[in-house]
Amino acid sequence: MPGLTELIEQRYNDALKNKDLFYFEGSISKKHVQGMEFEITFVPSLAKKPTSDDTKQTEPKEKKANPFLPPDPALVVKELDHHRIVLNKFCVVPHHILVVTKEFKEQTQPLFPLDLYATWETMAAIGPSAVAFYNCGPNSGASQPHKHVQIMPLHGQGVQPPIAALYQEITNPKPSGPFPRKQLAEVYTLNKVPFLHVVMPLDTHFLDSNKGQQDALTEYLHQMFFGLLDNMFQQIRENTTNNDHSKLSYNFVMTRQFMMLVPRSKEHCVLEYEGDQVELSVNSLGFAGLLLAKTDKERVALEQHPDLLALLQQVCLPWADQ
Repeated sequence: MPGLTELIEQRYNDALKNKDLFYFEGSISKKHVQGMEFEITFVPSLAKKPTSDDTKQTEPKEKKANPFLPPDPALVVKELDHHRIVLNKFCVVPHHILVVTKEFKEQTQPLFPLDLYATWETMAAIGPSAVAFYNCGPNSGASQPHKHVQIMPLHGQGVQPPIAALYQEITNPKPSGPFPRKQLAEVYTLNKVPFLHVVMPLDTHFLDSNKGQQDALTEYLHQMFFGLLDNMFQQIRENTTNNDHSKLSYNFVMTRQFMMLVPRSKEHCVLEYEGDQVELSVNSLGFAGLLLAKTDKERVALEQHPDLLALLQQVCLPWADQ
C-alpha cells in the first residue's frame, strides 16, 4: 500500500480540523515491572466521552447505531477488497486506525484469513513502529460489536510495545516458514507473565519477501493465527475446567515479530485507591503494556500498584499450579 502513511496523515489532519475526529491529548508515565516498562497514559478528558452505558440509559428504546455501517466518509482512509481502513474517531494517539469489515461481522468471531491479510498489509505499510490488536468477545474490552482490528503507531522509529521486552528474553525463538514444507512454529509463554497466554514468533524474512503476495501471506498468517488459537484452547483445557470455548473472550496482539493471545475471564480489574475500589476496563493494549487512565484515581492507583502484571492477572485465566 504505497503512500498509506501520507494518506492517513492527510485524512487525519482534515478530520481533526473539521471536527469529524477528536484527539484527546494525555500525559504518559512509566512504571518498570518484571523487566518491562508499562506506559500509563492519563487522559482526563476521555472521562467526558459518552459511553455505551450512557447511550443505553438515555436512549433505551433505540438500537445503538453502528458507526461502521455506513462509516463517516470523513474518517475513511482507504477502501480495500473486503475491508475499509478508517480513522479512530476518538483517539489518544494520532493516526490510530481501524481495519473494518465492509459487511457486518461479529466481534466475537476469530480473525479469518482475509482479516489477517488486510491487517498485516496495513501494518506493514505504516512501518515497524506499529502494533495491531483485536478485542474478541464481551469480556475483551471491545467497544463495538462490528468486527474491527485496530492498528496504532508507536512513537519513534522502530519502537515496539513494552511487552516486546519480555519476548526478547526468549532464547533463539523459532519462527515457522511457509506451509506445508515446514513444521508449525514453536509456541512460547513468557516466564514473567503470571496468567495464561501463548506467543508465536513470525518469520519476518518470509513476510517481507512476499510483500503484496496475497495468497502466500494469507495462507501463512492464517496458519500462524489458528495454530496459536488451537494452542490457546489446549492450554485452557490443561489448566482449567472450562471446556466451553463457544463464548470465550480473548485479546490478540501482533507486532512485526510475534503474535500473542490472552484468554479473558472478565473485562474489569479492581484497583485500590485510598480505601476505595476503582474499576478499570482492560483491552488488548493492556497486555501490550499500554494502560489508559481516565480519572486521577485510576492514574494514581496504577502508578502506585506494586505489580501491574499481577493486576492484569485479575482479568485472565490462571495457570493450574497457581
